[in-house]
Amino acid sequence: MKTAVFMATALGLAGLVTSANALTIQNTDKVPYTLKVTPTGGKAGDVTVKAHATADVDCKTGCAIILGKANTSVDAKTMKLVIKNGKLS
Repeated sequence: MKTAVFMATALGLAGLVTSANALTIQNTDKVPYTLKVTPTGGKAGDVTVKAHATADVDCKTGCAIILGKANTSVDAKTMKLVIKNGKLS
């Protein structure tokens, strides 16, 4: 019984730790977008955000984010970006 409670607590805390380091990108438009995300000191990758949806990105060391021709840099303190009318804000 004690082991089950301990494991449940550990899993709950692990979920909180990973979400605290995530950057949420919210798409408010009616079309999906694919962004190029490059974590500081990491490898670039594509992230697709569906229409009226969100995506979480690991940016605990900061990231460079490209949407179309616009390039945005965020630090580890940035928690949310919004795509509106095809632009990041």
